[in-house]
Parts: sequence; structure tokens; C-alpha cells
Amino acid sequence: MAVSARIARVRTAAWLGWQIESSWADPLLFFIYGVARPLAVALILAVMFRAVRGPGARDAAFAGFYVANAFHAYVNTVVVGMGWAVFEEREEFETLKYVCASPMGLLTYLSGRSLVKFALGTVSVALTLLLGWIALDVRWTWSAVHVVPLLAALGLGIAATLFTGFVLAGSSLVLTRSAMTVLDGATLGLYLLCGVIFPVDLLPRVLQWIAFALPFTWWYEAMRRFLLGQGASALLSRLSDAQLLAGLATVTVVFAICSVGAVRAFEHRARQLGRLDQTTLF
Repeated sequence: MAVSARIARVRTAAWLGWQIESSWADPLLFFIYGVARPLAVALILAVMFRAVRGPGARDAAFAGFYVANAFHAYVNTVVVGMGWAVFEEREEFETLKYVCASPMGLLTYLSGRSLVKFALGTVSVALTLLLGWIALDVRWTWSAVHVVPLLAALGLGIAATLFTGFVLAGSSLVLTRSAMTVLDGATLGLYLLCGVIFPVDLLPRVLQWIAFALPFTWWYEAMRRFLLGQGASALLSRLSDAQLLAGLATVTVVFAICSVGAVRAFEHRARQLGRLDQTTLF
């Protein structure tokens, strides 16, 4: 009964999230916005890579970075979106304190709101990969794709994205206007640290340890290997497929446990500071 009730609450929060996300525009304009941004980012990345590497930039390295950039759309959409959900409830609707006090609870509510973000992120990922296949020669051999490990890695990466969103949403509870910088800075930091546009091998040793403590580093490498057949990191290439997947699973589980504890601590601190109903005319 408890599980079915929780599922019903998540479904209700997802429905509410869709109403909020889609209320500002008609369906056609909303679709155009959802399509234009990921395609523009993909084209910018292609132009940048071509400018650095020269006309012959259609190589395996570009394909690897392009695929990682495509899946990073989940981070951009979900992580930032969950932080913005806190802002909307507190600053615009002034209902955050009711959400936290309700039987649903903050984590369940954010889980439901994240489903819409994941749907938008999936559209971005699919469109980016489709553009790469059609226009940028980012292709793979379908018979060589490791389907089961790929799906397992995708599920773990989505879970890591959700729990990262929890952490940043929790931090938004105790911050005010400065949380805008935190959200954008976090996604940019993950973009640079986790091997999206260059191998983590090029990072200083201290930053490498930080990168390997983040699930996204393992996730992007796994998606490259299981989809394209090769990764980008020489350090992670020493691991077998099973070891890479096990590393991703381990880091994700540890990260999830820490993130749930962190968001509960943030919520407790926000209650102490009276931030749940504090508006900043944002």
C-alpha cells in the first residue's frame, strides 16, 4: 500500500510539473524551444572541435565527445530544473512550505517533478544523436553495440542525475538569489570535470580523483564504450567492461546515499533558518 501511494504521489507531482512546464507557451512554440536548444549546442560543439582540429575533425575522438555531450543534456535539464522547481515553489507560487509539510514530502515531490525534466532531456539527447548521425558523421555499428550494458549504464546515469538534482535542489532551499550561480556553476563544473569535451587524463591529479568520485565520469565513459566501441580515457580503458560497469554502479550507489542525507540536512537547515517561506522578490 505504501509503495502504491508513493507512486500515485509521484504521478501527481509529474502531472503538476507538466502543467507548469507547458503553461507558458502553446504546444508548437514549446516544441520549437525544446528542439532548438539541443541542436544549437550540438552544432556549436562541432564547429569548436573543427576549429581546433582542422577540416578532418570527423574522427573517433569527436564522436566520443559528441556522445558524452548529448547525454550531458540530462544533467543540464534535470539538475538545473530541479533547483528551479524550488525557486518556483518558494518565490513565485509561495507553496514550498506546504510541499515540505505535506505527506508527500520534498523528495517525492521533486522525484515527480523530475519526470518531466527527464522527458525533455530525452528529447534533447535523441535529437542531438540524430543530428550527429545525419549531419556530422557520428555513427556506430548497430551490431557491435553492447545493448544490455548500455541500458544498464543508462539507467545508472539517470539515477545519478536524479540524485545530483536532489543535492542542488536541497542547496537551493538554504540559498536565495546566489543559488542561480550555484546551479549553473555545478553543471559547468561537471561538464569540465567528467570528461565531456576532453579526457579526464588531462586533468591535474587532484582533479582526477574528484572526477573519479563523480558517477558522471564513469557514465560518459561507459556510454562511449558500449555505444561506439571505444572510450576517451586511457586510465579507464584499462578496466574491462564488467569492471567499468561495476565502478559506475558502486560510485552511483555511494553518491545516492550521500545525496539523500545531504538533501535532508539542507531541508532541516532551511527550516531552522526560516527559508521555506522566505521570498526575495526574485
